[in-house]
Amino acid sequence: MLVLFAEDEADLAELTIDYLETENIECDYASDGAMAMSLLTQNLYDVIVLDVTMPRLDGFAVCKRLKDSGNDTPVIFLTARDGIDDKLQGFELGADDYLTKPFEVDELVARIKVLAKRQVKTAKCFELDSLVIDYPRRQVVRADREVPLSVSQWQLLTLLARHSPNLVSKQDIENEIWPEQDVNKDMYKTLIFRLRNLVDTASDKPLIHTVRGAGIALKVLD
Repeated sequence: MLVLFAEDEADLAELTIDYLETENIECDYASDGAMAMSLLTQNLYDVIVLDVTMPRLDGFAVCKRLKDSGNDTPVIFLTARDGIDDKLQGFELGADDYLTKPFEVDELVARIKVLAKRQVKTAKCFELDSLVIDYPRRQVVRADREVPLSVSQWQLLTLLARHSPNLVSKQDIENEIWPEQDVNKDMYKTLIFRLRNLVDTASDKPLIHTVRGAGIALKVLD
């Protein structure tokens, strides 16, 4: 099991991660929200643990970007805030659990394991023509052919699926795939080109469509 643990208190993070790893829970560590977003563009996680009051991007902002992209990875908030308004805001943003500091690490382990099991059992798919996106399994199939995707390709495809059949602008794609980074024209064009070649082969009906000056859409043309 792989978990993203985002927490700006380094001592707390180190102690917690050490304990989680004794429970066979491998962790990637982010000390701020921007680093968490960067790791989310590179890796796929079973559960994400977010401190609310992180620098650069707080936990609420990270969760919102994650859920807006169509990513259904379970999120647990860690925070010293115990007010009902803060908890409601977290749940409204799509969080699955909320643990108030100070907390028992055994309890965090139990909650991580429950959410990871629930994610595996929850079948959530997107289907369009012969394309099937299985979110819990991070699997894409086109016409009974499994489509292997990189993390950035998966992020782009699920972003397009979330907004299908509507257009997603170039700016929104860049903000989602490369947050806090300078993006050149070649990076964007290469990502679109490679995803289209993987999803739309010569024998398939085209589903990824570029509208010059407007954006990209995932849809079946009439």
